[in-house]
This record gives sequence, structure tokens and C-alpha cells, in this order.
Amino acid sequence: MLKLETKGNVTEGILEGTNRLNATIAQEVKISLNNALKQSEFQLILNLKNILFIDSTGIGVLISALKTSRQNNGTFILKAVNKDVMSLLTLMKLDKVFDFSESTNQN
Repeated sequence: MLKLETKGNVTEGILEGTNRLNATIAQEVKISLNNALKQSEFQLILNLKNILFIDSTGIGVLISALKTSRQNNGTFILKAVNKDVMSLLTLMKLDKVFDFSESTNQN
């Protein structure tokens, strides 16, 4: 589900085997992200290039990860966000809350 790869002091995570971040996988992804982000000053980039759909539970997972990273002086960045997912984040004004890498807004 969530594959993590560390290069130096930066870890990149990618969701594999699904194109949806929804209630079906949310709990597993949330646990994996939060366990990684509990390390002090941890930098995690979550690559969402495979995700075409996200529901409210999936949004909750992202918010939880961001909160955990901030509590531990870490960084949580979203990368390669699909335009439909980005539209939802923008509609919810979460585009002002999350940090995005330069390679965001992919189709």
C-alpha cells in the first residue's frame, strides 16, 4: 500500500496498488504515515501521482499526517497531486494548509 524510500534525510512515500485514498485503505495509510512522522524533524514527501480520487476519510489521513509532522518539527509535503484531487483540496481551502513540491498538479 504505502511504500517508503529514504534518500539522505528525506523519505518519499507513494501509494501503490490503488488509485483511491478512501475509507477502505485510510486506516492503514494513516498508521504508516504517522509512525514515520513521529520521528523528530522527519521530512516526508507523499507522492500522490497514482491517486485519482480522495474522499473525506483520505483528506483526514493527510491532515493527521500534517499535524503529526508539525508536532515533531517535521515536514510533510504533497507531490504530484492529480488535478481533480487538487481541485478538491483547493475547494476545501487546504491548498493553503499543505506544502506542495514543484512537481504538483499532474494529470
